[in-house]
Amino acid sequence: MGQGLGIGAMIVAILAIFVPVVGIYVVWGALVLATVAALMGDRVYPVVTVIITIVNVVFLSPLILAAFSGEEKSGESFFFYVTIVLIIAPIATMIISVVTIGNKKEPEGEE
Repeated sequence: MGQGLGIGAMIVAILAIFVPVVGIYVVWGALVLATVAALMGDRVYPVVTVIITIVNVVFLSPLILAAFSGEEKSGESFFFYVTIVLIIAPIATMIISVVTIGNKKEPEGEE
């Protein structure tokens, strides 16, 4: 199920490239799906989704960059900070799951 959510997140991230006005919300949805997929154990598709999203936000979406720069002038950076947190979330989820699984102690069996 995690791999299916990861594929869905990747598809939504690709679709976000072509959505002009509400693209930032579609990007956020893709990143939430990627985070849930990472929670369920998928590793490849959440990383691909994050890479596609970063390329979309930085290079392919002038409206998202305009929203970020408009926020700088007003002093509030809601869209920027939420996007950064959601970009970090899938990677942080994978790191935390690897660390917690690695720290589990196996129960000692009685012989």
